[in-house]
Amino acid sequence: YTNDHTFVKDGDGSWHAYGIIHHLPVSPWEETRFFHISASSVTQAKWEDHGYAMTAQPGVERVLWAPHVIQEKGTYYMFYNIGNMQKNAPEYASWGQLCLATSRDLFHWERHDRNPLFSDPGHARDSYILKYKDRYYYYYTRVLNEVDLRSAVAVRTGPDLLHWSGPRIAHVEPYEIYWGGDAESPFVIHKGGLFYLFICRAMTDYNQTAVYWSEDPEHFPVEQLVCTLPVHAAEVIYDEKGGWFISNTGWDKKGLYLAPLRWKKAD
Repeated sequence: YTNDHTFVKDGDGSWHAYGIIHHLPVSPWEETRFFHISASSVTQAKWEDHGYAMTAQPGVERVLWAPHVIQEKGTYYMFYNIGNMQKNAPEYASWGQLCLATSRDLFHWERHDRNPLFSDPGHARDSYILKYKDRYYYYYTRVLNEVDLRSAVAVRTGPDLLHWSGPRIAHVEPYEIYWGGDAESPFVIHKGGLFYLFICRAMTDYNQTAVYWSEDPEHFPVEQLVCTLPVHAAEVIYDEKGGWFISNTGWDKKGLYLAPLRWKKAD
């Protein structure tokens, strides 16, 4: 099965995807590899498999979860989570470690010597980077805090991809679980003067993604719901030829899928 993933386009116009891959039965704390596939166009029916992009380092990285890749000045930056090495980490709101690897060609990845970049409670994971007006916004899943286990999306900001502020809570879901499972896979789009936050409410409904709107990229009130979509761990991409697409994957699907996404103005 596959799960949290990311898409990026290379300099030649080909699309690449990376993400969690593991064999059934489902065992999140044994997910230690990222797949790598590519296609000459986003609508290509079957993408080429390039094997494993990265494998967890024994004794250092317990897992490899939820990569996100962004390109900046000829370098590709992959943000990902390595879990927590404590034996009982899966059983409480342990601090997830957010890390970085870089590549010049999308095939060879080098881990950054500053790893981990930071850690947060509630299995902090599911990185997503938005660049807006020369500022970077780093969104990720966690719990509200070590005592309040409501599912939350945090955001850090920075002038580049290496220096980050402390966390702010951008969104809170009422569901309480020590891994923040109702605010997974955050993804933010800036469109038409508004920001749209996509999150997977995996505990409420494994295959439900909720979309919220805001004028502030650091604050998405739960009252500002746009819609829900029947997809898990969704990523949104824009292709110059094909338009907008949204992905779908998860434990129950045995693969990664894409579908056209259409935006509709409110009546």
